[in-house]
Amino acid sequence: MKTTSFKLGLAAFSLAAFLTACQPSTEDPSASAAASSATETAPQARPTKADMLAEFDAALSAAQATSGPGSPAMWTLSDEDTTIHLFGTVHLLRPDLEWRSDVIDAAISGADTIVFEVDMKSEEAQRAVGRDFLSRGMFQDGRTLKGVLSDTDEAVVAGAFDSLGVPIDAMNSFEPWMASVNLGVMKLMNAAGKSFAYLETISQQTDAFDLLPEDEQITMLYETAVLLDESPRMLDLLVDEWAEGDVSGISSLVASPDGVGFTDAAYQALLVKRNQNWVPQIEAMLDAPGSVFIAVGAGHLAGPDSVITMLRDKGYTIEGP
Repeated sequence: MKTTSFKLGLAAFSLAAFLTACQPSTEDPSASAAASSATETAPQARPTKADMLAEFDAALSAAQATSGPGSPAMWTLSDEDTTIHLFGTVHLLRPDLEWRSDVIDAAISGADTIVFEVDMKSEEAQRAVGRDFLSRGMFQDGRTLKGVLSDTDEAVVAGAFDSLGVPIDAMNSFEPWMASVNLGVMKLMNAAGKSFAYLETISQQTDAFDLLPEDEQITMLYETAVLLDESPRMLDLLVDEWAEGDVSGISSLVASPDGVGFTDAAYQALLVKRNQNWVPQIEAMLDAPGSVFIAVGAGHLAGPDSVITMLRDKGYTIEGP
């Protein structure tokens, strides 16, 4: 399996795409701090930028080798009195992109309930962002970002933040995963507009990042920094694949262990486990009559571990690609 952990989903889609609901940690904080301190003086071997770019380009080539019908994909699950449409979203879109179709518009307008990934607009949700996402993304034990990075990693990460006009000292209170999210989003905000979707609690989404082992967080941050300049190119292709309805292309880019990389732990935490958590919720929606439109990050509906695959494996007939 590839080890490159840079991923548009980990950066641009940080609050609403490839995240997993995990259980709160019961690890002894002092033991965790001691273990983390041990890693500070033992930097990991890193792949070269050339190797990372080769993997990146291979994934992009694989995505470009497939095609779709010309409009974003949508799936339908139904029984005698319930219709559920599942639609994949991309959370950063070019303002001039025309992506809506009559079929999608009809599904939205006909829905009794629209389900998003997480509530980001209500006052309660805004409080939760500060309470869970921001506060848990900051070190609480006296350590700093620069303190957990090796000299080599710090040089790369500092250079990436400098390129955006942000000194690494401004990020020094952030845990590596939070610094990685901020780094990727800052870069992409210079190149694209944004949209967002809702479903789970902010706390559950935060767990997906916060409970990753710290060495995985550092790897994610390092490789996001190395490939920072490629993120707009990745976004452009992902949007093209999504707008074309190329589910295989989306899988190659952001929804497969062999795409634009995941470590094993990150792939499981940020994609697979969350999909597993969603399946019973979707099944339960069949118990109430009516029409439901579910809009979630496109990566959750593509690839070998998608929500669609999991539902089909359970015996459900789902119309769509």
